[in-house]
Formats: sequence, structure tokens, C-alpha cells
Amino acid sequence: MRTCDICDAPLGMFKKFRYAEGYICKECYEKASNYFTETIAKKSYGEIRELCERKSELSEDFEITGRIGNYILMDEKNRKVCLLNNRINQKQVSEPEFYSLDWISRCRIDYRPFMSLEELEHKIKAKEAGTIQYLKVLIKLRDGREKQISLFSNPVRIKSFAMKQSFSFAKRIAEEIERLRGESVQV
Repeated sequence: MRTCDICDAPLGMFKKFRYAEGYICKECYEKASNYFTETIAKKSYGEIRELCERKSELSEDFEITGRIGNYILMDEKNRKVCLLNNRINQKQVSEPEFYSLDWISRCRIDYRPFMSLEELEHKIKAKEAGTIQYLKVLIKLRDGREKQISLFSNPVRIKSFAMKQSFSFAKRIAEEIERLRGESVQV
């Protein structure tokens, strides 16, 4: 039976992932693919091994208990979140960032033009005309830094499916962070 090139775990017919020189298991693929956000098809054995070793150092005490799209992972057990920072959202490739929920002082949804969250939600449901310039979830850290999860940065029509989906993700992210912190969502 074939085994993972990195950890020697047995590979099943449908539980193997191909990279340039062979196959790895799902656990190694998760680490090497930046939590399923990047392809590994053209990576060499050395690159895969390095990514797996580095990821395990970064996320030793992070156990995924929830996920919202390709934006954020949650660990309720250890009270942490992981911002995936994939290139679709950030326009660049960067490492995932891990934060304790105790480091987060505030989480809110930001968009332009400004209106109340209820008004925006009503406009989306009613499929009204108009555009939203950008939509992001802002996470304020206790040290004063602010992290953002950008759902879109170019104008999007309010009545579009993209707006409906992005707004749904933004609400779920903000609500989940605030639920884990034990507070209510802010705009």
C-alpha cells in the first residue's frame, strides 16, 4: 500500500493528494496548502516538507473546530482564530495569522457608502439598485493594530449574488468572533 511521502501514513484511494513528485495524506496536504487555500501540484518534495514542518510549528496548539469560507478558521477549545490571508482576499500570498480571542478587542463590519447594518441587509433582501464600494470585517487587536478580512474591494451591485454571499460571509465572521468572545456585533 502506498504511504504519504512526508509522514508515512497509509494513503487510501480517495485520500491522497498529488504534488510534483508524489503523494501526501490529507493532514500533510492541509499544512502544505495553507489550510486548503493554495495548490501544491507544482511544489517539490523539499518545498512540501518545509511547509509541513513550518505549519506544525505555527499551529501546534490550534485545533480547527469551525471554518467560514476561505476567510477564517476557529478553535473554540484553545480560544483562537486563524486569519487565512489567502491571495484571493489579500492580493498577495502571506502566512496565516493566529490570534487568541483575548487579543481581540473589537470586531465590526465596514462598508461604503455607510448606512446601518439593518438598512444594508434590507436593501440586499429587496434587491435594490445601488452599489457598495467595499466590504470588510475589521478586527481590532488590544495592541492597537487592526486586521481586516476583505470580502471585496471593488464596487459591487447591491442586488447581485456576489453582494448577498459576501455580506452573508461578513455577518457570519463577525457574529462568530463576537460569539466566541461573548459580545454583540458592531458596525
